[in-house]
Amino acid sequence: VAGVVAGITVSPPPLFYCFGGLIALSLAPARSRFGGVWLVLLMVLMGFENNGLWALGAVPAVFLGYYRLLPDQLLFLLIQLPLTLPWIKRFFQRESHRQLHRLPPYTSELLWLPIPGHAQLLIQAFNTDSQTALPIWQHIQTFDLFGFQQTLRNALPQVLADQLTAIKTTEDLQSVASENHPLFSRLVPSLYQPELDLKAVKLPAEVAVLFPKFQAFARDVSNSLAASNVALRERGLERILNDLKFLPSQLPSLGLRSPMVKRWQPVILHWQRLLELELKGQQQQSQGELPNPFTFGNPLRDRAELFKGRRGFVDEVYRLVLDRNRPTLVLHGPRRCGKSSFLLNLQRLLPSDLIPVYVDLQQAGMTNGEADFCYGLLRAIVRDCKSQGISLRALPQRKEFYEAPYPLLEDWLEDALPALGRRRLLLTLDEFEKLGTALTERRLSVRLLDELRSLIQHQERLAFLFSGVQTLGELGPNWSSYFISVVPMEMLYLNPQEAEDLMLNPDPDFNLRYDTDILPEILRLTRCQPYLLQLLGSAMVTQANLAHTQLITFPLLQAAIDMALTQGDPYFTNVWTEFTGTTAAEILAGQAYLLSLANLTSDRPLPNLTKPDLTQPDTQNAIRRLHRYHVIETIEGNDRIEIPLIEKWVRERSMMR
Repeated sequence: VAGVVAGITVSPPPLFYCFGGLIALSLAPARSRFGGVWLVLLMVLMGFENNGLWALGAVPAVFLGYYRLLPDQLLFLLIQLPLTLPWIKRFFQRESHRQLHRLPPYTSELLWLPIPGHAQLLIQAFNTDSQTALPIWQHIQTFDLFGFQQTLRNALPQVLADQLTAIKTTEDLQSVASENHPLFSRLVPSLYQPELDLKAVKLPAEVAVLFPKFQAFARDVSNSLAASNVALRERGLERILNDLKFLPSQLPSLGLRSPMVKRWQPVILHWQRLLELELKGQQQQSQGELPNPFTFGNPLRDRAELFKGRRGFVDEVYRLVLDRNRPTLVLHGPRRCGKSSFLLNLQRLLPSDLIPVYVDLQQAGMTNGEADFCYGLLRAIVRDCKSQGISLRALPQRKEFYEAPYPLLEDWLEDALPALGRRRLLLTLDEFEKLGTALTERRLSVRLLDELRSLIQHQERLAFLFSGVQTLGELGPNWSSYFISVVPMEMLYLNPQEAEDLMLNPDPDFNLRYDTDILPEILRLTRCQPYLLQLLGSAMVTQANLAHTQLITFPLLQAAIDMALTQGDPYFTNVWTEFTGTTAAEILAGQAYLLSLANLTSDRPLPNLTKPDLTQPDTQNAIRRLHRYHVIETIEGNDRIEIPLIEKWVRERSMMR
């Protein structure tokens, strides 16, 4: 090495320049962005004694070799002027795919500086054929050198804007929100799967700010068009259009400069035209129908105006989480009493220093194994913290959890939780009975209970709320012994004021009116049970639209009741089969007992109905279970079915089962 260095320093200038260029060319793979600058200084110092000022000639030689300025950069600098000529420009645009394959990284994997016109060719290639251009983009994306990354950053905003403007149908517009979108999920993967540690292009500020807004618009359009009522779809589209029209005035305040604003305005105008056409089609179908705001069967997500009451539960949860003993909370109650809706709405109901994280254990992947559970738990934390503007460290890949799930879970929490500051996480595990099933089926082991207990005891920033039909004690002795400091919270019905507010004000634009004594009858029939209120409310809106009226009378109420009994049949059947007993004999005894209670209040009692033997153990067990799950209650020493609408179904339709 010493000999080579000595030979270089005493070489005449032409040879010295040649040596400098060759050394730079060989060192370029070191991938140091400023390595060429240090190499220039070193070469000049080495050659100065022998060549004097002639040693400065090594500067261009080293730069040309290290940064690979030949042939790509200089060649394109030379052809920039001819490219302004119309016929040459059209040729390059038409042949953009072929031109890209003649450029780095296909011809050189080392590109330190962006090639002039490289980004424009990429943009044109996507405009010509996005499916052909995408593999080229992905190939360039695999190189992390500055020149390639800068080319992608320069091209990305215009590529996205052009592709959003090229959308032709409302269906294509809705697909922008899908994480499986064939183009956008590959161009900006970090905006579709933020929890993955992807080697993606660092997003330009305008993309990071604006593209999520278009994703949100696409989700809103999809949600609006999914509404069962035409008028409700119409109103949802009107709101989105208003937001779109207001967006251009917001762009400068979002930090976008004039050229950026000019780039995205065509997208906004194009989406407005698409939605105006869709709205016009919906208006032709609506013919003045009342929108149906009521939702039954699914938890209330992002429907703040439809979620009523439960303020006492919110205050109690907050108080208990801040308690020094940090107890484990168990929210339990019969199905369809609003537990999941309560958990999904906690984010807007709780103070900002407590961040609820919703974990749906009904997802099959959550209980496939301990690795899947740990990964799903952390993924939910990242998702819900991001919605509150908190960025946590990236998640490890799912496959890493299969080797050591619990150490990886603990290490990630130790590193990530300090980012919360003084805030805490409330992990709400919905349908937690699924964990018990997985433990019984050996898909999970009791090590999971050990881990949960350890997190509860030692992670002060974490609080746990289990939600389900059962209590921990009813799941078996394991649960009771692992979680000692437990506070059960039973959720049943809304109070009459909350139920009345739901029926009168489910939506700001709700115009349905009720005849005299209709509202008290609705509350009596449903016992203010949330699901039944929504079910009957939806049926009443449907009946009002069929009758072309905005006033619910008793005849319309009766028609709505019949419709509700039909539409709610899965719920009533679930009560009939699940809450009457745990064995076949108990279920039969419980069903016979319910039928006998319903028969007592009937105007037309069923003849020859067999009365259950109350002395039999199966009947006694069934009655205890019916009481436990609030299907029946005891008034003045006599049992009766708690909810009149359930009683009506048992009397009129249970025999059809």
